[in-house]
Amino acid sequence: MQIPKLSLPPLMSSYKKDISAISCIFLCMLCVYAIVWSYTGFWPWTGNIYNSFSLQSARWLQGHLDLGQDYPWLELAIYHGRYFVSFPPFPSYVMLPFSLFFGANTPDGWIALCISFLGAFYTYRLFRHFDRSEESATFWTLFIMVGSNLLYITVNGWVWFLAQNLCFALSVMALYYALCAKGGLSLAFWACSVGCRPMNALYAPVLLILLYKKIKEQHPDLTFKEILLPRLHWAIAPCIIAASYMLLNYLRFDSVLEFGHNYLPEFTRVETGQFHLDYMKNNLPSLFRLPTVSDNRTLQFPSWDGMAFYLATPIFVSYFIEAIVAICKRKKGHLLLSVLIPCTVVVHFLLLTAHKTMGGHHFGNRYTLDALPYILVAMLLLMNDNEETEKFHYPLAMLGIALNIVGTISSYNLTI
Repeated sequence: MQIPKLSLPPLMSSYKKDISAISCIFLCMLCVYAIVWSYTGFWPWTGNIYNSFSLQSARWLQGHLDLGQDYPWLELAIYHGRYFVSFPPFPSYVMLPFSLFFGANTPDGWIALCISFLGAFYTYRLFRHFDRSEESATFWTLFIMVGSNLLYITVNGWVWFLAQNLCFALSVMALYYALCAKGGLSLAFWACSVGCRPMNALYAPVLLILLYKKIKEQHPDLTFKEILLPRLHWAIAPCIIAASYMLLNYLRFDSVLEFGHNYLPEFTRVETGQFHLDYMKNNLPSLFRLPTVSDNRTLQFPSWDGMAFYLATPIFVSYFIEAIVAICKRKKGHLLLSVLIPCTVVVHFLLLTAHKTMGGHHFGNRYTLDALPYILVAMLLLMNDNEETEKFHYPLAMLGIALNIVGTISSYNLTI
């Protein structure tokens, strides 16, 4: 008598494949991170002196809004003779439970690693939502996480990079839940991302259109009013989160819109302040600046205020390739989103160049990373369903991985 073979239901089988793919992604990320850590010495357990968010959360738990003293190596706002963290506060919200147990000595390296895994998980889920296979979603997730400028900001928990790492994860989560028509979660995560990087406020229309489009697909007979009114409660969480930022800002700087950056000494010493159109003249070329070859034929990356964003993050090139293919094939898609997302990214980049600096000392062009989650969705809306064309992106991925490993190690070693 032949014993029948047991087989998993299709849904369970799919979950099993997803778990294997996600485990593979995490393992590959750890391997790349270990290479960087071994050359730089910034292991997850290494101490972190650039721990502004931990210092701030520890002081909050003690009942103080200021830091109580100057930390000359940190970017602190000086207002009425008191020292404050000059960055938006959401990462300090995340640090609060850790500060309960560790005080200001939170395990920032481990927290940064967990945040990068969270970003990778939701990036994978984003591609799977668009019906990409497990193999395809794995490829694109690794391309983004270790083949882009994200590598530089995810390998340690320094204050500047922790905020951007968290912003990426939260933005991908906001987009994923918008595509799932879960507006409350989507807008809440978007509000959290704004509390990491304020210019993310620009992308609110993208999320709202995604939500409207998804609900309209599910309920084509509903009018705009019938869609809007029953879902007004979606605004509760983002309004509460925004109100917390405003209250903190008012209590610290007497303005609901002031996070403190305007009170950094580097901005108070100049008449032009933090933002000015005059800065664009020098900063615009930073978006396109190429590496150079030294006299001894070694590749030298621009170490101050950034380099060509499309080299450090080749996924932008992948987007342009898919956009050209979609235009040539006259592929039908959501025209408004296809235009709105890239236009918002251009406005975002122009606003970045109006800032006094483009990120200081770092590899790549890290400020432009805040647009990466939205470019991913723009690319996915354009991509051909046939995954055979994916192989044309393999060279870009290999270039991105090699360039970012070398550039990240080189930049951190110059910093030390």
